[in-house]
Amino acid sequence: MLLRPPGPLDPASLPHWPYAQALDRELTHRGIAPGAVRVERDWRREATMRLVFTWDASRCAGAGGIRLVWHDDTGWSHSLLRPDTVGAVPRGPLTALHRVFATPHDVADVVGALVTRRCHRYAGDHHEEWAQAPQVRAAIDTFHLTVGTGRTSR
Repeated sequence: MLLRPPGPLDPASLPHWPYAQALDRELTHRGIAPGAVRVERDWRREATMRLVFTWDASRCAGAGGIRLVWHDDTGWSHSLLRPDTVGAVPRGPLTALHRVFATPHDVADVVGALVTRRCHRYAGDHHEEWAQAPQVRAAIDTFHLTVGTGRTSR
């Protein structure tokens, strides 16, 4: 489980940190904890909040591994990591997750299907939104206003 944000970042400076913690707890509880997690503010994209979860080949059924990326404005997407560790093959949005703030339970269901290559479990539609999404959206909106981007999340 993540105990602190990666690097020198203060959790108070990351309004999406509660979502990252909830996801990490659920993934760890299910036994599919990622090998690497990045929690970022992407200054190139107007201070977008981003989470990156990675499972390398030793942790999943994929040839090189799997990377899941969450953006506060678009939700979840994934890519397959190449076995030669030189990049990734983008696969696009995780269409089974219909919410930007999908519940950690739903995210773990989809991740479990992708990591284990039991893709029949991926076929379900996950429409539920995480209960704390409104608070995190408000915190992200406040963050955007304080950095002067004028952008608000959905």
